[in-house]
Amino acid sequence: MDGTLIERFTAAVRGHEKKLDVIKVLLKYGLSVRDDVVYLGEKIRVPYKSIALEAGVDRRTVLETARLISSDEFLREFFSRLRPAGPSLVNVAKLLGYRCLIVETFEDKPGILAWVASALAEKGINILQVVAEDPTLYEEPKLYVVVSSSVPGEVIDKILQHPAIKRVSIS
Repeated sequence: MDGTLIERFTAAVRGHEKKLDVIKVLLKYGLSVRDDVVYLGEKIRVPYKSIALEAGVDRRTVLETARLISSDEFLREFFSRLRPAGPSLVNVAKLLGYRCLIVETFEDKPGILAWVASALAEKGINILQVVAEDPTLYEEPKLYVVVSSSVPGEVIDKILQHPAIKRVSIS
């Protein structure tokens, strides 16, 4: 089957938008599905009710989606291997004495991360973590770059010179 990942998921749920909403929650949190059970990591079971609340669906829809995943070869393989990427420092950066750049774009293009990293490297600013939202899953995806020190205005000006970058904010 050709196409993007979200196109594959859309085809698999065959027009059941609520099931697609469940799949998006599973992806957002890196939750795996093995034998109709949803896991965070290897052993922590996630209740259907918790996923239902996040997805805005009922518990039965989550169960039906887990069963669909288990019955489809591609989905079963994909979701049995999916794992969370680890802790995000985005919301605690300031508390740790770090800064977080939030980069918004007009369009998804190759080289945006390289452009931002280069602008930071030119000033000797160390990148501690990068979190990039998948444009096929998020309406307005953002690139979060956690850095070890403050960011001078000229670095922001340099970053904004990229034609695909709409806005940069710092938290």
